[in-house]
Formats: sequence, C-alpha cells, structure tokens
Amino acid sequence: MTSVVKNARSLPRLRAMRGVSLVEVMVGLTIGMLLVAGLALMFGNASRANSELDKSVRHIENGRYALDLLTQEISLAGYYGTVPATAGGTLTNSPCQDSTTLATALVTMQNTVPVTVPAPVQGFTPAAAASLTCIPNYKSGTPVLAIRRLDTATTAIGSLTNGVLYVQTSHNQFDNYASYKAAVGSGSNATNFNLKALPPAGGGAASANPARRFISRIYYIANCNDCSGAGDGIPTLRVSELNGATFTNQPLAEGIDQIGFDFGIDDSPATRDGVPDTWYGLNGPSAGATETTYMSTRWVDVVAVRISLVSRSPEFTAGWSDVGTYAAGQTNTTAFSYSPPSTALNFKRRGYVTTIRLNNWAGLRES
Repeated sequence: MTSVVKNARSLPRLRAMRGVSLVEVMVGLTIGMLLVAGLALMFGNASRANSELDKSVRHIENGRYALDLLTQEISLAGYYGTVPATAGGTLTNSPCQDSTTLATALVTMQNTVPVTVPAPVQGFTPAAAASLTCIPNYKSGTPVLAIRRLDTATTAIGSLTNGVLYVQTSHNQFDNYASYKAAVGSGSNATNFNLKALPPAGGGAASANPARRFISRIYYIANCNDCSGAGDGIPTLRVSELNGATFTNQPLAEGIDQIGFDFGIDDSPATRDGVPDTWYGLNGPSAGATETTYMSTRWVDVVAVRISLVSRSPEFTAGWSDVGTYAAGQTNTTAFSYSPPSTALNFKRRGYVTTIRLNNWAGLRES
C-alpha cells in the first residue's frame, strides 16, 4: 500500500493552459470569419428571396383583384331595373359628358318606339381614348371601357341629390306613361319624377315610385398610382365615375401594365339568341377609325366581354430581363400581343384572361 501511494505522488502535475500561439489565434479567427460570412450570405439570400416573393405576391394579387373588380362591374352592366325596354341605343357622344347632357340623350331614347336605353358597354381604341378629357394621366397605347347601368338600390324622390342623374319608371297602370323618366336631381324633383308606384293593397293613392341613380364609369390604365406631382410611374387601373357635372377619379389596382377588351357580338340568327357569334377587339396601336366604325352600330349586340390583363411587380428585380410577349386581346379579329418596352424589362409580369357574360343584356335575347 505504501509503494502505491509513493508512486501516485511521483506522477507529474498537470499544468493549466496559460495561452495560445499566434497561429492558433489566426486559425480561430479565420474559422469565425468563415462562419460569419456564411451566415451573412444565408441571411442575404433569404432576404432577397423574401423580397422577390413579396413582389410576386403583390403583383399577382393586384392582377387578380383588378380582374375580379372588372368581372363584377361588367356582370352588372346593362342593369336598368324595371325600365320597360328590350332594345338598346348607342351613346355616340363622348363618355365624358356630364349629367345634364346625358339626361338630354336619355330623354331622346325614352321617346323612341320601341323604348331604348344605353348599350351596357362601349369600348375605345387607344387612338380614340387619347382625346378623352375625363381620364387624367391616361397611359397611351391602352384601350378604354365605359360601362353604363342603374344603381341596384333605389332612392326616394325626396332624397335625391341635386346635380346627380336619376331614372324613374312607373309601376302604375294609371300613369298613362309607357316609358321612363330621366332627369337631374334638383328643386323640381316632385315635378320631374312623378311616376307612381303600385297602389296600396288596401286602396288609396299611390306614392311616387323611387328612382335609381344612373351610373357611368370609365375604366382605363393610368401612368401612375399616386399621381401627385410628377407621379410615381406605376401603371395603375383607375376608374372615372360620373358625379353630377364632374367625374371623380380613383385608383383601383396598381401594377396593371396592359389591358385588352374583346367584345362578343351576337349577330346571328337575325332574331338573336344571346350567344356571342363574333369576337372583335379595339386593342393595339394599329386599332383606329376602321375598328371604331365597325363597332359603332354593334354595341347594342355585345353580350360578352373578354379581358386580357397584364400585371407587373411594383418594383424592379435586379438582373431580370422580361423578353416575353403577352396576349392582350385582338385588333379587330387578329390576335394582339403586348411586348414590354425596353426601358422596363426588369419588372416581372404575369398575364390573365377571363370572359364575362352581360347577363342583364344577353338574358333579354334568350328564347
């Protein structure tokens, strides 16, 4: 036992580490720098990927939202409530006419036999759209779509807004008035809108039938979303809406780079059946007077609209070059493709196409 203890005491004592050599320090620093560089690269790539994903999500959603808005609006085009009309007339004047001028046109229509109402939609070639005064910051080379209908909600005659265009119909057989009345709200509403509703079930005098606001909206592509000053340069789907003597303008969806409207025309058989037989477009720089003249007598026969839309990311992507072409409707009956300008190739884009039936208009033609 004594020899074992002596041997144990004779073992050399372990010494604590007192420092590292310069080589070891440099090796450690190098390893640390490599780790930091790797982490920085990983976070940088993740940040860029997240940024690109955000851009893609935004411009895809903007395109979807724009298409959804237009689908809803076009689906309601040609809604005229209980107006006793089965035929349409074309408003040949500018869609920028104010309520008073439009009321005069409607009075002419209401006195025709048979009674007519404005066609639900009317398109304009890029050349024709350039001269419209109610679509500020219009982007050249894009078509324009005007939509007309009545409000789905009625307004009591005593609550009409001055300067706003309304249409009133009769629900009373004793009115001796087979048409409708169109007038601008004023202090003479009781005189201008005197058509009656159905008599009360228990008897008595019938009250004035409520009126519906006339809605005229123009959808177009503008050069900017925020158009203050020089504008932000982001192409945007905007709408100008008739509001009395003026038009109110607001953005709907940013990043809408190009749009195309093709019109489904019901021109066969002679009695019409509510089904589009011919598709005709007013899109592209070559669309002009020939296309405008062709459609001038056919707006009343349009029963469907096909939308071709191109959305782009709101911000550019470094190193990206968009050299593709996108379907953007037709020039008359020939397909038209949109190619991004050379100054804007570093934006990502996506195309959308959908077709909307004008149910309120086409339904009147079904046998």
